[in-house]
Amino acid sequence: MSSIAVKRINPIAYLFIALLSIFFMVGTANAASSWEKQDFKVKGTWSIEQRTDGDYLVLSDDFKTKKAPDLKIFLSNTAYQNVTGKNATNDAVEVTQLSSHKGGQSYKIPANINVSDYSTLILHCEQYSKLWAATPLK
Repeated sequence: MSSIAVKRINPIAYLFIALLSIFFMVGTANAASSWEKQDFKVKGTWSIEQRTDGDYLVLSDDFKTKKAPDLKIFLSNTAYQNVTGKNATNDAVEVTQLSSHKGGQSYKIPANINVSDYSTLILHCEQYSKLWAATPLK
């Protein structure tokens, strides 16, 4: 009968590997969230992804909303439940103009915008001052 030597790994090494794995998972993306306040129906979810070249706002493949001439995405410090068409762009920064009213989309957030400085994500038709939807970032 041959004997096989089994080398035991220190439990602290397991803990270190687990913590390291959690660190890398947390840094890559936030969980997908849905639009909470909707003046116009918005289907699908959104997430903020941290990539090597910056942060991205990602809209899910099932994203769909009503067409509008000037739909834009903003980040705001106004609490999402207090956002209206009239105040949506007050204390807000424009991230991008929506390129399509449906389908998966990914928008690079400008480097000068720190997402953690804002509390609300807003979808707004700027031309008609119409709020489409808003949701908390946190």
